Amino acid sequence: MTQSESQSGIDKIQNEFDEQFSNELHSAANLAVFNNGKLVINLTRGTKHPFPLFRVFSMGKPLAAAVLWRYKARGHFNWNTPVAEFWPDFGTHGKSKITIGHILSHTAGLASHESIPTSDYRDWGRVISHIEDMTPTTEPGSVVHYHSRTFGWLVGEIASRISGLTFKEAFAREVILPFGLKNTYFTINEADFGRIVQVDGANDWTDKAILKVLNSQIWSQTLMPAGSLMTTAHDVAKFYSAISAKGRINGVPWLPEEIICEITSLQAEGLDPASGNFSRVGYGVRLPSNPPNQYASTNMNDTVGHGGMATSTGWCSLTHNMSLAYITNRMQLEKPNTLRLFKIAKVVRDSINNDNLNSDTNNEYSR
Repeated sequence: MTQSESQSGIDKIQNEFDEQFSNELHSAANLAVFNNGKLVINLTRGTKHPFPLFRVFSMGKPLAAAVLWRYKARGHFNWNTPVAEFWPDFGTHGKSKITIGHILSHTAGLASHESIPTSDYRDWGRVISHIEDMTPTTEPGSVVHYHSRTFGWLVGEIASRISGLTFKEAFAREVILPFGLKNTYFTINEADFGRIVQVDGANDWTDKAILKVLNSQIWSQTLMPAGSLMTTAHDVAKFYSAISAKGRINGVPWLPEEIICEITSLQAEGLDPASGNFSRVGYGVRLPSNPPNQYASTNMNDTVGHGGMATSTGWCSLTHNMSLAYITNRMQLEKPNTLRLFKIAKVVRDSINNDNLNSDTNNEYSR
């Protein structure tokens, strides 16, 4: 392969990346791609701080779930182990049948967070008490209903009950340290607040109030594993690169391949009341829906990933050793958001498939 052939894939990705700015879809963005375990694309534009952090919202859910994946690999539980086995007070009000698998596949029936006052979000113990008082709204295991906020508290508390550590300690041990992630946090110190890229909304984005909340310093110091992650595309794409590599980080085992197969297999599907869309989920990850989807996947089972509220996506291919994370700062309605994520994913997939973005050619590009 000539250098010009190798460069063409990078040029096409760069052009799509820049065109989305020209179309005013966002004013800041970060894109990273790993191929065969190596970083080959790392683009950043529109940020003021030299070491920016992006809010990725629900894009952080798989990283939080990964703590439990590691505990499953060590034999601490099975997917059908009741949560109450580790967390006895959870097993009240009809929750005794809820399993760890139900939690990770969004089928526990605990999707509503309306009974948890936002004023209690900064008090982990109070949030957990509210969850213990909940009653499932559907029979556990019967309905996919996206647990937008409760997912993180549930996963975090289960991890703590198993390990005896706080969730942040467990997360650091099982995810941050093995991957060497240097820019991934569920909360940050006040001194680092200036690193965070502010989120804004498109002209037709109606929920302006939520932007003020999400951009606040208080939010950046509130531990909510389902939605408070601040990170970079590099760190998220590196995380997914281990999934596409069958559980290995640069050849070093992180998860057994059989666990990778289990978490990335379809565990539940159906019309999701949270969005009105058809959802397909594994254990902590999403599988593609009908195209065009944010992963630019035409195969319903070749990709796993997760989006972040109207801004971002991270995913990996299960058939090619490649992963991608794309983060933007402007909230868009579902259709334009899916389209911009799809276009980036499509041009990257085409470059990989055409062998125009091969990590062996040492063509990493950053801006």
